Amino acid sequence: MKNKIKFWPMLLYSMLVAACSAPQNETTQSLPKSQTKIEEDFKLPLDSETSLYNRLNSKGKIGDKEVYFLFNQNSNTLQVYDLDSKSMDQKITFNWDGPNSLQGLMYPFGFHYVNSDSLIFYSGMFKTIYLANINGEVYKKISLANHPIGFGSVLPKSPIAYRNGFVYMQSLPVYPPTIPEDYVHPPNRISKISLKNGEMEEFELDYPEIYKNRKISQQLKMLDIVYNPKLDKFIVSFPLSDKLYVTDFKSNPEVYGAKSDLVKNPIETDKNNTLVEQSALSNFYFWMNSSYEKILYDIENDIYIREVRAGLSEQDYLNRKFKSKRELILLNSDFQEIDRIPYESAEMYYSFFRKGSFFWNKNIQEFNLEAGIEDTLFFNSIDLVYK
Repeated sequence: MKNKIKFWPMLLYSMLVAACSAPQNETTQSLPKSQTKIEEDFKLPLDSETSLYNRLNSKGKIGDKEVYFLFNQNSNTLQVYDLDSKSMDQKITFNWDGPNSLQGLMYPFGFHYVNSDSLIFYSGMFKTIYLANINGEVYKKISLANHPIGFGSVLPKSPIAYRNGFVYMQSLPVYPPTIPEDYVHPPNRISKISLKNGEMEEFELDYPEIYKNRKISQQLKMLDIVYNPKLDKFIVSFPLSDKLYVTDFKSNPEVYGAKSDLVKNPIETDKNNTLVEQSALSNFYFWMNSSYEKILYDIENDIYIREVRAGLSEQDYLNRKFKSKRELILLNSDFQEIDRIPYESAEMYYSFFRKGSFFWNKNIQEFNLEAGIEDTLFFNSIDLVYK
């Protein structure tokens, strides 16, 4: 069936307009903060084939068992961890070749676990969505190659939100091979893609004002998106904006503040910079800038977590030292701040909610590579039970 593209009318034409008409919380009126402490008592084993740096992961349930999935690109297997025993429970092998194969999970890629019959993989290399089950059977492939736009992210992992048989992903027009000096970047959009027949419609979601008339690294234009089934709405976070946008893609979004002092005014990309190669400029200015990273939602406690990181110095970037000051901003169901967890680390690759706690990986450079431990993932955790 030929894919159909619908362009949504200008319902979401401007975040600035939405901000004027929608409720905004005030951080000065936030709830009292707890005395949350970071615990350090959780770890998972890795086999000899699995990289420490693996972004294809997700928490889920098989029956009544809480599990954590980690996809190994080297062996084309999905490893399943039992979170009670903290051990690997099984390996699910996918075919490399043939009509039911799983291929092209190189940058960029995506993975979202719905249930044991609905494992969603996205290959940016092949512009294909794969649907599989827990037995390793790929039963559907949805090609997006005929659309004149790019899906997912220029970052390694592409955030995927899921609602009622549809996936929601960021989409941007493909740049022309030679970009003219006066080239104006088209608006940002979210694509809603049917997992039944591949039909697609796009919703325009303009960049916040802080992006306007600035030369910003493309990596800092990659939003994060999560779905809250209790609200039946999506929460969207932009790396440079202190606001969160809550929308059903039918009306103007509600806008809420979730600001961190770690995020400073953006450093614009200087194409005349001679400190790094031209091909590395986008990455350089991504790390030099402070930014809001992941937006996460815990349905059990109805709590949001917004991850924040401070920018690196030039010297730390050149020395490949990616550890920096970070924060977790915790928000309640009304988007009021209830806690703020400061810490220092490099990138958050692994994270999950479980039994009233939030877990995320420790600094892999420090706790694995420098310590000579490559067969274990170490996690921090915090308690999420707030009175």
